[in-house]
This record gives sequence, structure tokens and C-alpha cells, in this order.
Amino acid sequence: MNTLLSKARRPMTLWFVLLVASVPLLHRAGHVEPADPLPAHWRLPDAIGDWHGERLYYSTDPAVTRAFRTKDIVQPGICPVSGAPLATISAAERRLLPADVEIERREYRQDDGMAYRHVIMLVNGASREGIHRPDWCLTAQGVRIGSLRYLTATDPQGHRFKVALYPMFPRQAPDSSRPNQFFIYWFEGPDAQTPYNWSRILRMGWDRLRQGKVQRWAYFSMQINLPPGTSDADAYIAESVGWFLKGRATALASMDI
Repeated sequence: MNTLLSKARRPMTLWFVLLVASVPLLHRAGHVEPADPLPAHWRLPDAIGDWHGERLYYSTDPAVTRAFRTKDIVQPGICPVSGAPLATISAAERRLLPADVEIERREYRQDDGMAYRHVIMLVNGASREGIHRPDWCLTAQGVRIGSLRYLTATDPQGHRFKVALYPMFPRQAPDSSRPNQFFIYWFEGPDAQTPYNWSRILRMGWDRLRQGKVQRWAYFSMQINLPPGTSDADAYIAESVGWFLKGRATALASMDI
């Protein structure tokens, strides 16, 4: 009888030990330090090769939802439609995201303007809610997205890694239409890169417990269109990701960021 009672108590004792051991970690997680400054290599270059990056601006007037390029702005810092101040974050982003989130974006085009590569960097602050599910913003923009899949790209060091990929369709496009636009994304953190949001969340949670700090994670996205005559969409997408990573590394080396 005593043996049975002893065996029954073991799981309870184990849970009690785990609970006691976790108290300092939970206390530490509730008193996290501010996140570290942004790594320099996360910044978006003004140009990559013969692709020129243009900043996009948004009106602080919520009634004006379109983006403005530099050429659209008559008076610096002022919305040409409403006269309200301009910002680099849209009204919807201000409404949905924590105040300490940092956003930087460039729309890269070549001189002929046929193809574009719209790159966004979103970095969380102290809040864990700073980076959201990528498909939220796409559907909010009135875009219909296809099935999520993953594609292998290559970084400047020749290392292969996966990125996530959504084909994009106009809302009224038939299901049989061939996608011409794609949304690619991945996450970068301290010595880590992943296309999986769950992996980022687990890593952030572990660092929060272990170090008492919310590590900075960046969510990089690229929205691209296929140039006319492109026969292999996946090859072009992989090349576009490699183009961005190589351009970012080159800009960092020359301090042109």
C-alpha cells in the first residue's frame, strides 16, 4: 500500500518541483528589458544595382489610404490630398500595431519601370504582438491569396534557406488565372532565419524566459511582379530574394545604408 502511495505522489512531486523552478523564470519574463537596437544589416538600401529604391509615405488622415511617392509630394512632409502630415506608416498599421514597432519600406524599380520589388521591414519592439500573421494585411488590402508554400533561396554566402510564398490575385480574378504577383516573406532574429511564424514565437518566448529580454525580430516581405515573358516563376522569385540579400550585404560593406 505504501509503495502504491509513493508511486502516486511522484508525478505530483515532479509537477511541484517544476512549478517552483519556473517561478523565477516567469517573474523574469514579466519584467523584460527593452529590446536591443536594430542591427545595421537589417536596413534597406537606397539602391541595389540598377534598381532604385523609393520611399513610400502615407497620410495621417485616415480618410486618405493611398501611398505617395516622392514625386507625388508637392510640399515636403504634407499630404497632397488632405494637407495632413505624412508618415512612413499607414493609418491601418498605426491602428493595428504597437507604437514601438519600426517599419521601413522601399519600392525598387529599374529605369524602364516594368518590374517592381516592394520590400518591407517590420521590427518588433518590447511587445510580442509587433509582428502579425502576413496574410492579415494582404486580405485587408483586398487581395485574394492562393495557397501558402515554401521556396528555397540562397544568401550571399551560398547558404540555402526557405522563404514563405503566397501567389496573389485580384479579388475578382477567376480561379484558373495564372498569378503574376507574389508575396514572399521570412523572419530574421538573433543568429536565426525562418519562414515559420511558430518558430519565431517559440524562439522569442525562450529568450524572454532565459535572458529576460524581448529580442528584436524582423519580418521581411517582398511583393513582386513577374516581368513579361517569365517562364519560371520560382526561379525568378528565388533570384529576387537573393538579389535583395546580396544588395543588403553590399550596402552594409560600403556603409551605404
